[in-house]
Amino acid sequence: MRGQPLSDSEIDYRMALRSAARNYQRSLLITACLAAVGLVVLWATISLQAGVLFCAGLGLGVLNSQMVQRSLVRAVTEGTADRKAITLGVLRRLALITALAAGLAYFYRPDGWLVFVGLMIFQMLTIATVLGGLARQVKRS
Repeated sequence: MRGQPLSDSEIDYRMALRSAARNYQRSLLITACLAAVGLVVLWATISLQAGVLFCAGLGLGVLNSQMVQRSLVRAVTEGTADRKAITLGVLRRLALITALAAGLAYFYRPDGWLVFVGLMIFQMLTIATVLGGLARQVKRS
């Protein structure tokens, strides 16, 4: 209701959401920088195709994270936080991302494996930024 003060748990919840959004934006900015550097370095050392495939892997990581956010928002707003539905959604999303990555790796041999390197680096970066933010928040409290 309007006009009523927020409880401590509501304030903590909002602060956590803001922190998560900042960390996500930071990981996207770092990903963009990594994509630019990776493209240039791989183009100079291996080939332009290798750089593009690395960037495609980073892009698939971003796509996956966007799909995660969309499904979580949908589950929360619709009130359908059913464990089975969420699990099936996760499996479908991972199957799609894996199929896209495997297809790119297969059709763009021998440099196609760099798609998986890009995906892996994005996931590690996302985990590092989220865990770093959580660690800072725990230290403050």
